[in-house]
Amino acid sequence: MIYRHGGEMNKFMADHMLGRTCKWMRIMGYDTGYPQCHSDNDILKKCKEENLILLTRDYEFYKRYSNSIFLDSPDFKEQLKQVVTMFPPDRELFFSRCPECNTILQTVKTETMGPGYDLVKSRYDTVKFCPGCGKYYWEGSHYSRILSQLNSIIKG
Repeated sequence: MIYRHGGEMNKFMADHMLGRTCKWMRIMGYDTGYPQCHSDNDILKKCKEENLILLTRDYEFYKRYSNSIFLDSPDFKEQLKQVVTMFPPDRELFFSRCPECNTILQTVKTETMGPGYDLVKSRYDTVKFCPGCGKYYWEGSHYSRILSQLNSIIKG
């Protein structure tokens, strides 16, 4: 992986202000948590215990943890540019994580999908499945738009 440090892939924690950035980082394959707790102290405790890189827009919060990155722009695309500049993404990991829950996606045959997916089943043999939240993902019409945005963000 390109964004490894010391042989291990970096893991991130996005604070409560960065939900959209968190989802896009997951789409790019970054292991990015989003806090279940609401206390800054609890977030810091988790970051310290799991050696997570904290991403925040809160300058005071940023100063409290040495392994944090202050994202200075309010725009999620600019925030992503800042992260990919520091930790270049591995394109092979694009679309490998669930944008909702961060679980690694599995490739499954469409025949295993339940009712209501007839159109998907008629167009695809396999899709991505999230064992964490039960959602399915496939390369629909939105896929090329997302990929185009990702490429634009990476190129800067």
